[in-house]
Amino acid sequence: MISLEQDDSEKSKSLFFTKNTVSLKVALTAITAALYVTLGYVFQPISFLGLQFRVAELIVGMCILFPIEGLIGNVIGVFFVNLTSPLGPIDLISCIVNVPALYCIVLFRDKKFLKYLGGVLYAIIISIYVAVVLNIAFMLPIWLMFVQVLIAEVILASLGIFLFAIIRMRLEHNT
Repeated sequence: MISLEQDDSEKSKSLFFTKNTVSLKVALTAITAALYVTLGYVFQPISFLGLQFRVAELIVGMCILFPIEGLIGNVIGVFFVNLTSPLGPIDLISCIVNVPALYCIVLFRDKKFLKYLGGVLYAIIISIYVAVVLNIAFMLPIWLMFVQVLIAEVILASLGIFLFAIIRMRLEHNT
């Protein structure tokens, strides 16, 4: 006869995860932030100004796996990386700009190819902000800075979304 009840070990596992969901969310947020900060510091020489290629932007793809934890972790990571920005405190405002930009990725994360639209929208919002800040700080031309930053942002955000979408598919396939 087939029993529909879980045995004691299965009950304890599910209770463990139920009781520790806040801990798990905090850990995922911290992991996301740590990944962003690590990549930001390792590739710091190419992470700022007009011809930036901030490799840490690959971590925006974490929003595909864990939307809220990925969003918050990325914002925290951006804050800590931008503490070392040559632009100074004005670059810390980007944390605020990152919230709606990252939400674009979260919004489209479950759509097949539209998830890349979320990445492009993210890249556009970030590129506009960076271009304006570079114009204010160094009087650099907004459109030129926008295009330069946009190219790198689209590449990195799309690649990050692609990588984390693969991880997501593999995780769903194994469960």
